[in-house]
Amino acid sequence: MRVKGINYGLSLYSSYTLPLFDLEEVSGGFIFRKTHGAYRGLVCRFDKRSLETECKIPRYWSKEVAYKTLGLDKHFLYRKLASELDGKGLVDTITLMYSPSDKTVVAYTIYLSQNTSYHTNTVKWVRQLLETGVIEARSYQVSWFMENKNLIRESTSLEDPLEEAARLLTLRGVGVKGSQAYLLYAHGLTEYAPLDRHYKTLVSEYLDLPPPDKNFCLRAFFNCEKCPLSGKCMYSRLRSRLGYFNGVLQSIVYIAGSLKKGGSRGLVDVLVGGFEYLSDVLLDKASLYLGRRLST
Repeated sequence: MRVKGINYGLSLYSSYTLPLFDLEEVSGGFIFRKTHGAYRGLVCRFDKRSLETECKIPRYWSKEVAYKTLGLDKHFLYRKLASELDGKGLVDTITLMYSPSDKTVVAYTIYLSQNTSYHTNTVKWVRQLLETGVIEARSYQVSWFMENKNLIRESTSLEDPLEEAARLLTLRGVGVKGSQAYLLYAHGLTEYAPLDRHYKTLVSEYLDLPPPDKNFCLRAFFNCEKCPLSGKCMYSRLRSRLGYFNGVLQSIVYIAGSLKKGGSRGLVDVLVGGFEYLSDVLLDKASLYLGRRLST
């Protein structure tokens, strides 16, 4: 399978499915292989200059699994957003890579990503867990995770995304941000989006509203229309104004904000080395769209 026009460096960089892949840097780009999780064996070579990717899809993979894993079924949202911004060739090169088949691992990854370097620590920890069953690190994130690992697994086995997210939200160490990240990156539900620091900072330029309240989100079961704080918290306003573009904007803003750090940083450099110059342009595009939708 040949995929054209998707920047898998940026798309993998922002995805909580990243620990499921092994990366190998090659001339002009990198090879990413799905070596962990429910479906394995995918091998793709991505060229950073042409944005073309050659993939070998295992025969036992269904088209649905391949399209979700590679973000092909969500790419239309980024293309639509790009068309509304009257600019192609940037926003529309990103997509959402998610995996319902690996939802438990995605939940593990989200839990282990709090207050630490995602690309340096979290990815390493999750891969250690998948390969050896243990995590060789002493940190409160790992300690809390080991205490809650079985509860996380049970929470992601309910077969209903909202019920799973609500159950996760009751666990120590999981807030509204984590539960929304789960809905977005495990199930591909783009109306939900984590209010990470990059997204929150940009949105705060247009909305002077408090962040969501965990208890109210649980009572309303993530239905903002039924929540007493409907329209009065940042999260509910974003959902009502952005709809299915909420998660799309969040992923773009996260990429733009993170790229500003710059420098060669191992895994990060393999994924997005050479793309740092896109940070300001992506942020301007996202800001333009948010200004249009939130200021009316």
